[in-house]
Amino acid sequence: MKRRSLLFGAAALTAVTLLDQLSARGGTTGRRGKVFVLLELRGGNDGLNTVVPVADPIYLRARPRLAVREGVALDQGGSGLVLHPALAPLRPAWEAKRLAIALGVGWPKPTRSHFKATDQWACGQPSGEGPGWLAAAFTKAGSPGPLVALSPEGSAAIEGGKPLSLQLNLATLTAPPLAAADPSLAGGNQTLRRLLALEEASNMEIVRLKRALAPLPPGFSVPGSDLGQQVGLALRLIASEIAPPVLTMSLGGFDTHSGQLNRQAKVLGRLAEALAAFDAGLQRLSNRPQVTLLTTSEFGRRLRENDSSGTDHGSASISLVLGDNVPHPFLGTYPSLSQLDSRGDLIPGLTPPELYRQVLQL
Repeated sequence: MKRRSLLFGAAALTAVTLLDQLSARGGTTGRRGKVFVLLELRGGNDGLNTVVPVADPIYLRARPRLAVREGVALDQGGSGLVLHPALAPLRPAWEAKRLAIALGVGWPKPTRSHFKATDQWACGQPSGEGPGWLAAAFTKAGSPGPLVALSPEGSAAIEGGKPLSLQLNLATLTAPPLAAADPSLAGGNQTLRRLLALEEASNMEIVRLKRALAPLPPGFSVPGSDLGQQVGLALRLIASEIAPPVLTMSLGGFDTHSGQLNRQAKVLGRLAEALAAFDAGLQRLSNRPQVTLLTTSEFGRRLRENDSSGTDHGSASISLVLGDNVPHPFLGTYPSLSQLDSRGDLIPGLTPPELYRQVLQL
């Protein structure tokens, strides 16, 4: 069962309050403050071949077929690290200090289950239970939202709190408006009445967001990929007068158990193309909010390659931080390749909650 289903009743309890707030304000207020963008890389991205210790002999021995031997040099502090060559479109952002990298990110006792790890990252808790971490953070801040998912899969990170969470994608934009919910259909059932009120608040906010969408800058285009289309919609929302405080996107294809060299290169290429367009688009927008984008993935991969020219589920990985006033060049430290845990995995040094706290303060 999805987290949305488990927590829908709790969210519905705030529906009447949300509807009153939105109605009193005429919808979302204009914001020139901050927008946080979460990009979830689904499948477990191999951090070792994303930010690569190209000269480390342990790395080279562990991956005789998969080792990346050159890329975009990250020279600060003599790190000896390079970005995967498919990430070359991000070089301008790195050189402009608009890109930072969080190193050694993961849980102290990581699971190797996609499902459990996804839940852990979504709620920011080792138990994998509770409201989404962004929903909880913006509940604590007293924000009504909306927190907006732009990918078809949605995001559990924005569900289960008091702020309004919405799904908005290209299909939503072209669909006719939904019929207004009728709370009278609930009769004396107060829970159903609140659910209908939440639906009405959601529909009203989606209509307002659609009407407020700004055009992309003249002559500017986004990649034609699914992620590129999400980026385009994110830029139009950020440029609007009612930019939501949170946007989420997603990109799949990172579960590289076999044939990793080509598969990861292709998906990292799509990621880099979309992020480069996102950053270029941001810099074309005037009078916009401050923007921070964070990438996450449910876990990294193991140090040693497998017999299928791939890597299996492991532990520590990396996250990218892109945007305004990022903590360039690095957060955290690269995990040791000589000191592994009892399963032979990299030992994380930066937990997801620690990463979340730092990026939300930017």
